[in-house]
Amino acid sequence: MDEKLSTRVYEAVRKEILEGVYSARDFISEAQIAKKFGVSKAPVKEALHTLADQGYLVSYPRRGYMVNVFSDEEIDKIQEIRKVLEALCVRNAMKYASKAEIESLRNELPETGSAVDPRETVNYRFHIGLAKLSGNEYLVETLDPLVMKASLSGIKRDADVKGFLQILDAMLDGDEALALQLLDQDIRYLRRRND
Repeated sequence: MDEKLSTRVYEAVRKEILEGVYSARDFISEAQIAKKFGVSKAPVKEALHTLADQGYLVSYPRRGYMVNVFSDEEIDKIQEIRKVLEALCVRNAMKYASKAEIESLRNELPETGSAVDPRETVNYRFHIGLAKLSGNEYLVETLDPLVMKASLSGIKRDADVKGFLQILDAMLDGDEALALQLLDQDIRYLRRRND
């Protein structure tokens, strides 16, 4: 029963986080959530711990949790790293992945859609799928939290699937330069950078 209850609390709190119910500067306590949902602290503790593990919340011992928010500057730094790593993903995928594997990623992307969970967004699925095609599990491991943070920031919750398909088409055509140019356009900054 507790496991099911913690899942319900998790889903409800996650939905409220994504809908902006909690301010980025407000602390969320186990007692507050337990009272709100009329449950004991045990399932709430488990739910909030899971949300912190997934990056939705930041845990502050003896104070509670705060919604994880990234500044534009932090997101731009994440995007800068992603541009370099994901370019490597494209190059490796074009060297080591078969056309059938690249086509498989193409076929896995829905035409449209958005998801409540950042890990279920088309954007996340495309970029992590691209990392998997690279054949380097460390790229997947390294990119996962970066793509997740960018997704949590709302920087592309509703992705341009057409742009992803163009990248994959360029890869299938063997046009590395075009694939990299399109990828660079996709991974954008929030603020204008002085490069």
